[in-house]
Parts: sequence; C-alpha cells; structure tokens
Amino acid sequence: MSRNVAFVGKIIKIEPIKGADFIVSATVVCGQGGKWMGTISKDQFEVDELVNVYLQDAILPQLPEFAFMEKYNYRVSMRKFKKVPSECLICKLEWVPTDDREAGKPCIGDVIPGIMKYEKPIPAQLSGQVVGGFPTHIIPKTDEPNFQTVPDMIAAIAGRKYYATEKADGSSGTVYIFKNEHFGVCSRNLELKDDGKNAFWEMVKRYKIIDKLPNDYAIQFELVGPGIQKNPLKLPELDIRVFNVWNIRERRYLDIEDAIELACGNMDLPWAEIIDYDKTFLFSSDEQMRKYAEGKYPNGGDREGVVIRPMKETMVNGERLSFKIINLNYKD
Repeated sequence: MSRNVAFVGKIIKIEPIKGADFIVSATVVCGQGGKWMGTISKDQFEVDELVNVYLQDAILPQLPEFAFMEKYNYRVSMRKFKKVPSECLICKLEWVPTDDREAGKPCIGDVIPGIMKYEKPIPAQLSGQVVGGFPTHIIPKTDEPNFQTVPDMIAAIAGRKYYATEKADGSSGTVYIFKNEHFGVCSRNLELKDDGKNAFWEMVKRYKIIDKLPNDYAIQFELVGPGIQKNPLKLPELDIRVFNVWNIRERRYLDIEDAIELACGNMDLPWAEIIDYDKTFLFSSDEQMRKYAEGKYPNGGDREGVVIRPMKETMVNGERLSFKIINLNYKD
C-alpha cells in the first residue's frame, strides 16, 4: 500500500459530463497508486495517454502551471463537478527520472518526486510539551488508506461480514499502558506530557482512562468538538470517538465485538458512530462505494465519509484489512 500522493498514471477511459461543454471525466490507473476519477479539459487528452496524477492532499509547488490552484492553497481535494467524481488532479506528463531508466521512459505507477502531503494544522489545545515521538515500535499509527488504492482489500472483503463506522473529521489520539510501567497519551505523531492544558489529557481525565485501561492495551480515537477541524459535528464541547483497541503484547487489533466490550462495556467510552454492523459486503462497483459514503452527521451536515473493516480482523498482504471511503460532498 502506497502512502505517496503523486504518480505517473494512464488514462483508461474518457466520458462526457452531462451539461459540461469544456470538461470531461477521465479514469486513470496509477499502479500502486490505485485507480481514480478526475475531470480534464475536453479534447486535450487521449485514452492510453500517460499523465501526471496528483491525489488527495497533495500540495503542489507554487509554479505558474499550478496558478489555478492558488485559490485552494495548492492542495488537491476530492470533490464533485456536476455530480461527477473528481478525486484527483490530472495533468500533462512531465517526467523527471529518479533511477537508472532513461529520460522519457516513465512507467505507470512511478512516484512523482518532491510532492508533499498536506497535514492538518494542530490547534493550540492539542499541542503541548512533548515526551517523544509516537511509539510506533509497539503501536501502529492510525492511517486508513483510500479504497481506490487497495483493490486487494476490496477483493478480500467481498462476500464477508463487515461493519462500517462514521468518519468523524477530528484529530487522532492514542492512549496506552505498557508493561504496567508507562502510561502514554499521544497525538497522531507525538507523545505528550500532562501540562494541564492539553485536550487529549483532558479527555483522559474526564473518562478516568488511566484507572480503567488494562495493562498492555492501547485505545485509539478521534478527538472532536469546538476548535478542531471546524467542528463539523457541531458539538458543544470536546469529546472522543473510539475506533480501535490494540493488544500490545499480542500485537493485534481486537475484533470489533471484543473491542466494543472493552472500550464501551468496561471503560464506558463512546465508540465511533456505527453505520452498519455484521452486514455482508456486496458492493460490486466503485460508484456503489462512493454512494455509500454519502450521508449526514446528526446535525445535518455532510459527513466526511466511512471506514470499513471486517467483523473478524484480517490481514491482506501484510496490511490490516481496513479502508476509508470519502464522501465527495464533504468540504473541510
């Protein structure tokens, strides 16, 4: 699974867009970068043409050819144009070789170098005194891949029981106890001290997690509410939505039933909103999955999307079977 955000791709399909005179819809394949849909200028591209493809959260260089992206702060986002998915930016091929292949010999799936990925800004209430980096040696970071990049996972879950949770646009946190000696509280990338001001630690104290979390376990959650990602849930105060429980000693995620029993039954923590539970995965097209991601938060606003996982934890090619589907109507 690739974490890069810019690839050489090939256009495999071009289709008209109803009511659009100057743009058409293109489907591109990018090797390890997945399969995506984007809008392109009419009559400027051809099927089988190699192109540059910039995926969601790619930060483009501030060059004249990308001046049209200035109003978006040079950040690529998923959207819809005239109700048609536009999940990436497709541009004419410009290839700079990064290995021993000859110049002018790009291949589908080649990574375009020098393109940074957008990172959400950290609100003041989430920053604080740092203990160190995130303890990746004992706990995986939270980073769900887009469904477009993991066709093997889609194939593996087909016909199997799954559950889907609402993707709340907040800030990821992790709390853990290791060897009965160390209690840690982390943001996405850092472990933080309790300085009396940090919002992650505030949640730990509110829910008395330090007294309830079993030894050698970690819980992972989304911190949501005022001051975080524009508070799309419109909550009156900060809160958490747990979505993972990790067994540190056994190096595995708990199956959903066991995870909910530990986090909700034993610790009285709020779980991420469950959209479907113990259902059979029968989606037969990308369009069906895109439609499935559409929906509303309880306040009526478009939700960010959904996360899909099997009822029984499963590995696919060494990766956890877990992926997200972004709601293309959502605007962050």
